[in-house]
Amino acid sequence: MGERPVQRHRRRTAGRLSLSPPAPAPAHELPNLATTGQIESGPSLPQQGDDADQILFTAEQAASLLQVRPSWLRRRAAARVIPCRYVGKHLRFARQDIDEIAAASRRRPMVDR
Repeated sequence: MGERPVQRHRRRTAGRLSLSPPAPAPAHELPNLATTGQIESGPSLPQQGDDADQILFTAEQAASLLQVRPSWLRRRAAARVIPCRYVGKHLRFARQDIDEIAAASRRRPMVDR
């Protein structure tokens, strides 16, 4: 039987070609895609109004208000460590829940002795 030919790998010794990304367009030339309707904007926070107490926030919205990660809220909500509400299987936070979470995390200032 015939033997398989040995494949040899060539090493590149030439310099590597590095491409820099194209320069971004100036801000005055960029269209606002959210207002032109070409893309949907990300999750926005509900507006404060007459029925502000009735608004329920998603984990992402509540995390944005509390400046924490959404996964932090989800883990603690699943463990029932923080106040939250479930609408069916969907996790939601009322404004009162968010205020209670913020109040529970307050710490007294340390005093030098």
